[in-house]
Amino acid sequence: MKRKLILLIIASTLLLSACNQSSGETNSQELKENTVDSATSSPTSDESSSMESSTEDYSDYVGLWSTDGSRITDSGAEFNIEIQGNEITNASLYTQTSSYDRFAEVDNITGTIIDGTCTYEFSDDGWDNSGTLLIQLKDNTITIDVEDFVLSEDNVIGYGINGHYELIKVQDDDSQTTTSDTTLNKYNDDWTEEQILAEIDKRSQYKDETSYYPDFLRYKEVVCECTDISVDCYPLFNTDTQYYQATDFENVPPVIIHLAKNEIYARHGYIFTDEDLSNFYLTQLWYLPEVQAADFDDSVFNEYEKYNLELLSKIDTY
Repeated sequence: MKRKLILLIIASTLLLSACNQSSGETNSQELKENTVDSATSSPTSDESSSMESSTEDYSDYVGLWSTDGSRITDSGAEFNIEIQGNEITNASLYTQTSSYDRFAEVDNITGTIIDGTCTYEFSDDGWDNSGTLLIQLKDNTITIDVEDFVLSEDNVIGYGINGHYELIKVQDDDSQTTTSDTTLNKYNDDWTEEQILAEIDKRSQYKDETSYYPDFLRYKEVVCECTDISVDCYPLFNTDTQYYQATDFENVPPVIIHLAKNEIYARHGYIFTDEDLSNFYLTQLWYLPEVQAADFDDSVFNEYEKYNLELLSKIDTY
């Protein structure tokens, strides 16, 4: 009887040990599977942030923006932006102080948008100033701050792209209506202020495509004291109605003499083969490119122009 009891106790002990071992292996396997599942299905916080950043959509920011949500008629800023994914592929910032004052522009702005922000360093805003644009695209608005602004030593006026700009998107129909006509027109004194501004807008792209414009603008504003909207409306000199002498150009910079000589041709619609000169005269509202160089006949020059062209050709050292 005692022997049977001992055997029964031993058997029970072995059975319990086997059950515990089986349960431990099952729990260990479940824990291992749960660990593997967890590792493969849950991204880290850095991965999650990266995924959110890469899928952010900036397409709603493409288009024209301005300080008041409409095209400039008096003063303000306009920002035209093109975006693909999170890359600004091309943008331009244009500012104007008033209808009768100055304007500046930074073109060919590009960069990567990271968390709604893009930075772009510029070296010229039409006034030889430099700085960094901090462009922020958030909450359906665009703000631009100019940091590290450096005023050019030659900028005696002190104007340029600087400060803070808060921009509102211009409606598509407004933008298309205003910019659809790209045909160049020749200025005359009967034009309204609105016509002048529209023509300046059409030709503004050429200002950054010619090396002559900064010197021209400086001469107009500092020497000729012309700082209003008419700065691009008239030729530099009256070479078609007045005889000039060499002494009239003693204190005139060589680059201006060079432009004065060539504007005798430009006044008659001469199309320049020199791209730099061509782009400069395309900034001038009084100029229309009409006659190819090979077809140009200098018999169109009057007596004043013939005389002044000979004079300027002799003193042109640019």
